[in-house]
Amino acid sequence: MSIRDKMEEDVAEVKKALATGALKEVHGSAVPPILCYCCASILMTVVNKFVVSGADFSMNFLLLAMQSTVCVSCVLAAKKTRLIRFRPFDFKDAKAWFPISALLVSVIYTGSKSLAYGEVIWFDGRVTGLTFVSFIIMVISSVIAAWADVSNALASSMSPVDRATNVESFTGGGHELNIGYLWMLVNCLTSAAYVLAMRKRIKATGFSDWDSMFYNNLLCIPVLAVCSLAVEDWREESLAMNL
Repeated sequence: MSIRDKMEEDVAEVKKALATGALKEVHGSAVPPILCYCCASILMTVVNKFVVSGADFSMNFLLLAMQSTVCVSCVLAAKKTRLIRFRPFDFKDAKAWFPISALLVSVIYTGSKSLAYGEVIWFDGRVTGLTFVSFIIMVISSVIAAWADVSNALASSMSPVDRATNVESFTGGGHELNIGYLWMLVNCLTSAAYVLAMRKRIKATGFSDWDSMFYNNLLCIPVLAVCSLAVEDWREESLAMNL
């Protein structure tokens, strides 16, 4: 590492410390944050599954824009009450972070589409006991969210009707499951690209967790709004079915 790179890294770390007031932060137990994350993840999974799996629902971009707006509002409210600290909005930082937010849009959109099909995949690997427990809790929430789709697919494949109708039903159920796996594959690829790009950009900007959350959700809103207006049906009939 060159002297210049080292200086830039030090400046980024100072910016991060000043923004969060964490120059001498004392870390407590990791259990409460993990439990809070698991509960929030379960709630988000079940609610989003219920919404995006609606028979007439087709406005994923609008839903995600509303969720990002709520996130920004909560973060600003927490900052206003001095529960958290993060740097004020800066156009230079926003310009540098915008590609990351664009990647995040692809991540959350493909995630919402894959969630609509309710698939669960097991990833083998070596993890700590605490991480394993949190993973199991999230898997259980995904199974709960997916149970209706799995039951419908199995019921359609074993329906006591004539052979032709039975084959057609099975093919339809399999087609939906294949689409679900396709969306999950795209979501995995976009998630990997997002994480790698974000880690690199965080080192350059010195963003804290709250900084990245604030800029991620704030910059996602215009992108999601434009996508919703461009590709989703905003006619009165469609809004009545979706909202």
